[in-house]
Amino acid sequence: MALNQDTQATNVRVVDLAARFTPAAHERIQAYLDSFVSFEPLLALLYSDASGEGSWSLAAFSQATVDEMVKMYGGFGAVVCYDIDGVRAVVPQLEHIEQLDSGVLDFRDDRLCRTAPDAS
Repeated sequence: MALNQDTQATNVRVVDLAARFTPAAHERIQAYLDSFVSFEPLLALLYSDASGEGSWSLAAFSQATVDEMVKMYGGFGAVVCYDIDGVRAVVPQLEHIEQLDSGVLDFRDDRLCRTAPDAS
């Protein structure tokens, strides 16, 4: 994982992750983000294995929420902002980050899943 510095209002650390979205998943995520009109959404990925298989749901956080999370997690040196295949995402469940650092991500029903262990 390569570390980048974001030069926005706060000095947010952003880590590049190696997973890639399928073109259809990329379009679906963009359409989801474009559907918000009351605030500028930032993508959040929330992990669950309740169905027996690990997968991610999409959420949209406001910049104020992200700023609070960055401050809270940054207090103990953790990173919650990531770049996944050109998409900025907040991932607050740190123990599952490695699942987003390789492979191909696509949707199964309404959940984002790693469909292949290796992007090559």
